[in-house]
Amino acid sequence: MTTYDFVHLVLYAAGGEIRGRTKLQKMVYFAGALTGDPRRLGYRAHYYGPYSAEVADAVEELRGLKFLEQRAAGAGTTDEHGFEIARYDYTLTEEGRQVAAEKAAAAPAEWPRIRAAVEKLAAAPVRDYVRLAIAAKTHLLTRQAGRGLAGEALRAETAAHGWKAFTDEQYDEALQFLEAVGLPVAGDPA
Repeated sequence: MTTYDFVHLVLYAAGGEIRGRTKLQKMVYFAGALTGDPRRLGYRAHYYGPYSAEVADAVEELRGLKFLEQRAAGAGTTDEHGFEIARYDYTLTEEGRQVAAEKAAAAPAEWPRIRAAVEKLAAAPVRDYVRLAIAAKTHLLTRQAGRGLAGEALRAETAAHGWKAFTDEQYDEALQFLEAVGLPVAGDPA
């Protein structure tokens, strides 16, 4: 299955809508982690955690084919440079839903796993993009290290990636989220 098809089916499993570009990236990341290896989707460390240019390209391809609509929602605030902060929301069009349904029917092995992964994510205690990003960063860092990271080790790894350090509370919440969706971190520190 291509990254394009995977992204299309994640959107379909999410009810055809995901609010926020970062949230879309993290939903696809975690769906990839729950159904196999997210690296096959092109995920690498990035400012807001794991990011995939291939996933971003798939979103643009879906938009170009008119299967996906993107709407900018202004937050009414500006960043430190005076630019408005906007959130981008994504919704499958009717044709996009129809094509996704055909893809789902043509993928009897993959579709149930993708749908189950997205359902786990929807039922998890963390849904906003900031907490998803922290959980994704934690998952990526601990997976790369091959062991659980906490305290100074986690702070060193986050700093090495240019990320803001997590608080102990954020780290604990990330571990709870990962446990809830079935991605416990190997060797979690006690």
